[in-house]
Amino acid sequence: MRNRLNGYRSRRILIPLLLLTAMFSPLIESLEARETHVAVLGLENLNRDPRYDYLEGMILGVLMYDLTRVDDIVLVERARLDRIFEEQELKLSGLLNNVDTAKQVGQMAGADALIEGSYAFLGGDMMINLSLMTVDEGKTIPLSVRGQTENTVHNLAEQIVEALLGRSVILAGEEGERSLLSLSDEEPGSIEFYCNFIQGEIYVDDEFYGYTPGGTTPTILEDLSPGEHTVRVEAGNDFGVIDWPEVVFHDWEERVVVKAGRKSILRASIFHFNDQLYSAKKLYGGRWRLESGAEEEISVEEDASYTDRSGRTVPVTLMLNAELKENRPIVHLEVTAGRTSRSWDFDPSEETIEMEEMIGPVELDFEQHWYSNRYWQIEIRLDRSDINQGMHRE
Repeated sequence: MRNRLNGYRSRRILIPLLLLTAMFSPLIESLEARETHVAVLGLENLNRDPRYDYLEGMILGVLMYDLTRVDDIVLVERARLDRIFEEQELKLSGLLNNVDTAKQVGQMAGADALIEGSYAFLGGDMMINLSLMTVDEGKTIPLSVRGQTENTVHNLAEQIVEALLGRSVILAGEEGERSLLSLSDEEPGSIEFYCNFIQGEIYVDDEFYGYTPGGTTPTILEDLSPGEHTVRVEAGNDFGVIDWPEVVFHDWEERVVVKAGRKSILRASIFHFNDQLYSAKKLYGGRWRLESGAEEEISVEEDASYTDRSGRTVPVTLMLNAELKENRPIVHLEVTAGRTSRSWDFDPSEETIEMEEMIGPVELDFEQHWYSNRYWQIEIRLDRSDINQGMHRE
């Protein structure tokens, strides 16, 4: 009898417990689901000085570590964010400037809040400004701190927690008094250098580094301190770069800013000086045929103006009219270069005409020939006279 009573009492206790569990299980799940998922996007160095690029990694490292120490905050994985930005072809910086796009990215990442910001070095301190946006409302909360130690970042993390969860936490402490502004922690950077020229001598800040392999094979310039560096390629006396319009010959050289812990891409194009001079010297070239027995007419009007070595524009125009009459070419040519104009009417009785003339600063080369008893060929070339092949050796 007693055993039956005990069993009855056990059932009386167990049934209400089961009912209570069933009633409150949604609430328990709701409490467990109150975790706030946060996506930290990045920080921009407002100084534009690569010496302080290293601060981005240090600030984000401390900030994200602090947030992982707080119950009910979960950080969105960086790989997930990168994949979303790549798929949507978005830029990581400045996302919060477009609320609709930011909310869409936050929803895709499963984030309740997005954080991005900037920092600036102000003499002895750093100023950090953050924007915290809630994904559901699109509301942005500005947060900022100023200082130079790890505790500066801890204080910023405390502001984030209070803004997200409405409660205060203490993350700063005595161990956080170490300065973040020591430049001794700067990580060297590198340059991936491409050059079309083979066996050119590479100099970095006037120190020999190696030889260019040419083509699409890069030379990796490693262990470079953050900041500006000069990369130069010596390719011999006949190859390099020409500065236009003054026409100055020199080695290829470029300054590049190397960022801490990052790789820059640099490309060099080096060509033979004579090839460049030949292309620049030619202002205009044309070749035409007048077929025997065919009713054809040539009418050409070309602008061949150029900028001379002093930087002045030299206006150049060419006009050509030619036609066959009784199977003989009637040719009229006019050339104006600067303040000089010349015109010619060529004798149709001549089967071969070759003429070289100077019209101000421009050289004219005119040829007319009768070929194979079938057609007349007219060829014209205009060249500027202030540059010549081989002048780089003068």
